[in-house]
Amino acid sequence: MAKKKSIPSIEYNPIIEPKRAHNYENVRWVENVSRGLRLVGFADEIARAEGCWRSIDHTGWFTMDDGINGESLRGIVYQLPARDRECLYVYGYADPCNDGCALLCFDTVSDKMKAARAADRFAELFAEEQRDYNRAWQAGRKYEELAEEIKQARTEALSIAEEMRTAKRAKVEAPTICATLRAKVLSLYRSIQKMREERAELLDNFGECEGFNDA
Repeated sequence: MAKKKSIPSIEYNPIIEPKRAHNYENVRWVENVSRGLRLVGFADEIARAEGCWRSIDHTGWFTMDDGINGESLRGIVYQLPARDRECLYVYGYADPCNDGCALLCFDTVSDKMKAARAADRFAELFAEEQRDYNRAWQAGRKYEELAEEIKQARTEALSIAEEMRTAKRAKVEAPTICATLRAKVLSLYRSIQKMREERAELLDNFGECEGFNDA
């Protein structure tokens, strides 16, 4: 006799420290949310149903500046099991990578539309955090790429200079070639200086940001 497939139950992960959750309290990742909480809807859906669509006229907040790559975080509202016929809602954003999972704040709200607005704001803050992280991460990668480009440019400049010295010792007369090579070396060193300045600016702007030094 075939075994019945077990139905996954709701799983509450540990509470996230408020300082890591934009000062929200009682925030945690929840898996298989609908196994324990009733889905009310996405924040924008609730706003439309309540005739307040202008207050939430989008379907999520982008996690990348270009609005194309990355993901979007969409506010979502769930209802706790009713007690004494009182409807209490929790809010957060749906995990864009895992169906049935969400980051939720369990500071309950008794008004559905207020919960929707709270969910949208919650999603907005965490999407902004992701944009900041991704911006810093990209800056960190650029910082490392420039270091490699500086190394290659310096190696090329030193190689050209050594060949010019060798030619000079051999008393090779090639003024046009030498002038071209000197111009090339000068261009390389100017490029190196520019890249060093760019690295310094990246370090100054993003060096202390989370994500800059992540691999």
